Amino acid sequence: MKTTRIIILVVLATGLTLNSLVAINVISLEDALKKGFIKLHIKSKGGYTGEVIEMKIKNTGNSNLDFKLETGRRLDSKNNAEQDILITQPQQFSLCSNQIKTINVFGMCCQAHNSCPHENSEYTIGTMPDSNLIKLAIFIDKNKYYTNFTAQQAVWVVSDNNSLGSITDGNKFDVTNLRNYVSKITGKVIPPYEIAYQRQNDRDVMGRAKAIEGTFDYSLPENAHVTIAIYNENGVLVQSFFENIEHQKGDYKLYYKFRTINLPQGTYYARMNTTGEIAKEMKIEF
Repeated sequence: MKTTRIIILVVLATGLTLNSLVAINVISLEDALKKGFIKLHIKSKGGYTGEVIEMKIKNTGNSNLDFKLETGRRLDSKNNAEQDILITQPQQFSLCSNQIKTINVFGMCCQAHNSCPHENSEYTIGTMPDSNLIKLAIFIDKNKYYTNFTAQQAVWVVSDNNSLGSITDGNKFDVTNLRNYVSKITGKVIPPYEIAYQRQNDRDVMGRAKAIEGTFDYSLPENAHVTIAIYNENGVLVQSFFENIEHQKGDYKLYYKFRTINLPQGTYYARMNTTGEIAKEMKIEF
């Protein structure tokens, strides 16, 4: 009986050692490049989302190697005017000695105000970035959002500190799902409005915020004359919705469109005034 136990323990110990060796043998492309194990060429296939990157890898060593490409890695564009790429799907593959392999890579742009990468633009292997970008990339992979432009908007919220209100395109479920997740990892509050951006040209993907649409809910405990308008941080009026309109007491919901195309980026306030007093205020940021 004792002999049996010893054999089992030896087998188990050997198995753990083999597993550890297998894990050690999987090397990231970044580490492999630094150690001179590979030659690597990375180029853009063009576009914002989907299979936007092509990588050509050659194993220059004398032994077979296993490589990995991590979800959340940020590839650096060699063109400072074009966007870096966030990897949204992991890959693992093997190469024999001197073998060459070409892989297509899923990713999303992560510099909102740079241009869309052009076909054949070159990249370097980059780094593993801010942990929130890595978390979001893993979330995108889990939900198979590889070509989802709503997910692309979510990436820009994390990479460029855009408002959660800019996550707007797509079906309601995806918008809500991505807003909730990005709010969770960043601590940003989900605003009661949506931001529409002007698409100007290829060099300014996000453009300027052209309009903000949302709802302004308010209640009146008694009859009153009401003014609702938007002001900048200095208290200067920038847009009025209505002024001194008589209301009966009750609950109200104002659907508004705030025209922002000619306004500087910053913080604004939607305010309801009754009898000269601010009865309600809502912050709007873009």
